[in-house]
Amino acid sequence: MRDFTLIFGCMFSGKTTRLIEMHQYSSFDSFEKIAIKPLMDTRYAAGSVNTHSGIQLPGHRVSKPEEIPTLINQHIKEIFIDEIQFFGDSIYQVVLDLSLQGLRIVAAGLDKDFMGNDFGPMPRLKQFSNNHIFLKAKCEVCGQPASFTYRKSLDDTQIMIGHKDLYEARCETHWKEGMATSR
Repeated sequence: MRDFTLIFGCMFSGKTTRLIEMHQYSSFDSFEKIAIKPLMDTRYAAGSVNTHSGIQLPGHRVSKPEEIPTLINQHIKEIFIDEIQFFGDSIYQVVLDLSLQGLRIVAAGLDKDFMGNDFGPMPRLKQFSNNHIFLKAKCEVCGQPASFTYRKSLDDTQIMIGHKDLYEARCETHWKEGMATSR
């Protein structure tokens, strides 16, 4: 039986914070769980999963999803994956295979990119997960609940690693306003 929790929302909604909390409150011992993040996420410390506010969880960085099973030993019962949207479509098969082996998986990622489009593997992962946690941030313009990520840069590349220097959480109204005036 699968046990796959997917935490998703816009930037600055607390996805990684929730992932780390779930790791901390897990009933498994530290040697029975592992945290993973994509190699391309170079914003913070290399050997840990990090929140924007500085909370850290020791973790492994991998360049592609197929490396994840090589980190799993006979003691691991739980896998925590941050920024899962960056792993591309092949992460789906890895999550499927690991969950069919009886491993509990908790993952966090952006469900939509800055253009408001589905982000990579997220639609399939949402369908497969049996527990959804949708988080909202606070709109940088009006303070209302936000579920959109607004990119301040005019670069249209889908993946651009950044922080508050490049991104803001916005409500739908202020995201649309920003997109209309900047694109």
